[in-house]
Amino acid sequence: MSRVYVGNLDPRVSERELEDEFRIYGVIRNVWVARRPPGYAFVEFDDRRDALDAIRALDGKNGWRVELSHNSKGSGGGRSGSRGRGGGGEDLKCYECGEPGHFARECRLRVGPRGLGSGRRRSPSPRRRRSPSYGRR
Repeated sequence: MSRVYVGNLDPRVSERELEDEFRIYGVIRNVWVARRPPGYAFVEFDDRRDALDAIRALDGKNGWRVELSHNSKGSGGGRSGSRGRGGGGEDLKCYECGEPGHFARECRLRVGPRGLGSGRRRSPSPRRRRSPSYGRR
C-alpha cells in the first residue's frame, strides 16, 4: 500500500472528484480530504507502482502538488509483508484519538449528526449563574 500526498487543492474539492482523477492509475483503497485546514488530501493505492504512475501524471495538473507521502511504508512494488486487519491500517493512526486502524472521520470520539466536533476532550464550560439579587422583587 502506498499513500500519495496531494497539495495545493481547492478547498471545495470532494473525495469523489479526487477519486475520479486518480482511479485510472490503479486500485484506490482510500481517499481522505483535509477540511481544517483545507487544501490537501491523501490517496492510498493498493500498489506502489500505481501510486508512482499517478504522481508522474498528475503532479502540476490543476496546480496540484502530488508526491509520495513521507510516511508511506513499503518499498518494493506491491505489498510488503503481512499486516493485520486484512492488509493495512496498522501503521495509520487516527488524528482525533491517536489509535491505529481508522481515520479521524471514522473515529468513535466524534460527536454530532454530521460527525463534527473534536475527539479531544474539553472541560465543560463553566455555568454562569445569576447574582442572587437578579430576579427578586
